[in-house]
Amino acid sequence: MAGVPFSTHWWAIHSFGSYFWRAQTVYDVHSPFLSAWVRAVLEDQRHYYIQGDMRMLRAWWRQSSVELPFAKDLGAGSRAGQGRVRKVSELARWSGVDDFTGMLLFRTARFLAPNTILELGTNLGFSAAYLRAARRQAEFITIEGQAEVAHLARESFRRLGLPPPDIYTGTFQATLPQAINQLGNSIDLFFIDGDHRAAATANYLDAIWPHLHQDSVVIIGDIHWSAEMEAAWQAARTRTGVTLSVDCYHLGFLFFRTQQRQVEHFTLIPARYKPWRMGFF
Repeated sequence: MAGVPFSTHWWAIHSFGSYFWRAQTVYDVHSPFLSAWVRAVLEDQRHYYIQGDMRMLRAWWRQSSVELPFAKDLGAGSRAGQGRVRKVSELARWSGVDDFTGMLLFRTARFLAPNTILELGTNLGFSAAYLRAARRQAEFITIEGQAEVAHLARESFRRLGLPPPDIYTGTFQATLPQAINQLGNSIDLFFIDGDHRAAATANYLDAIWPHLHQDSVVIIGDIHWSAEMEAAWQAARTRTGVTLSVDCYHLGFLFFRTQQRQVEHFTLIPARYKPWRMGFF
């Protein structure tokens, strides 16, 4: 992408290469719960209607001529240019989740069936749409730092014909306590994808940690965005209470199942990308 430093491209190549080298597949997993999750989330290649709907929505936003004022101090959230204005077309192209990542969210929500969902970082509503499509009945709050962007996210849901989540606007730090309280102080699925700073990520995890339970999942986006985010992910996966962590490159998953006797950390990739790794070596 024009305007992105060479060092950024080099980091992406380096981080993905390291991930791919370490990644295991479903054939290396023996835990019944994790094996079921991997087969339902990473190995399921069935096509769902939301994928076609999201393809059309992305194309529509990428043609937008709307420009938004750039909001400062809302987190290192995008590589889509950070001048005085941001083009909505660039947000759609570079800031929203792609279909592969979105379907990891969709299938995880289908598999775990959360009743309460909290997302930090609405953007144009792409990731929220995948989650909502999987769990229409869930109580769902998403927080967006910029009111103008929140308005566009509502338009995304209108165009998709999905019931919108409650969209709170404001800084994550200011709005997070209210959102937690609204969800009854119990969070089944927490997704953070709006601030790529390690200290901020740790603060948000501190805030929601007392409201998690053994069936909760915490999903952290862009864990290989930078060296700082990789450090944030390493710190998160070793927090007290985490019994299982899974690195899927774009997303990191934390589980808290007390039934699991031993803490385990996995780096996983769909088996189709490592067809030679059939569990024999």
